[in-house]
Amino acid sequence: MKEESSEDWTPLGAHRYRFEAPDLFVIRVVGDVSLSDTQAMFERIETFSGKAGRPIFWLSDISGLGQVTPDARKFPLALDATRWLRATVVFGGSFHQRLVANLVMKAIPLLRPSRQMRPLSFFPTEAEARAYVEAERRGGGSSS
Repeated sequence: MKEESSEDWTPLGAHRYRFEAPDLFVIRVVGDVSLSDTQAMFERIETFSGKAGRPIFWLSDISGLGQVTPDARKFPLALDATRWLRATVVFGGSFHQRLVANLVMKAIPLLRPSRQMRPLSFFPTEAEARAYVEAERRGGGSSS
């Protein structure tokens, strides 16, 4: 994997993101996540999906994650991101962070039974997360 330079990333508050063609939105979360951060992330995902002409993968490095505000956690419940997202792939989180995120994802169908969901996968490392994305691209996977 090539070394990353700071020019490769665009700031989004304290966080950084970039789009890797053809269909990968990568974000490195740094510190707390606010409602405005979450809104901006989804705006960019929608934009990049439109440019790609299809739903895209969201690769999220949460190794630097702080707290997520209640409003930021609730915001995605009001969205139907299935038009923009093929899958969300998370890496670098602690066991507790993965547990909380899984619980939230399991609660969504209970809170919004008619809502379609895209796959959410957790991996310890970025290499494993990227390998999953590649396998999904090649095989079409269950998320397409």
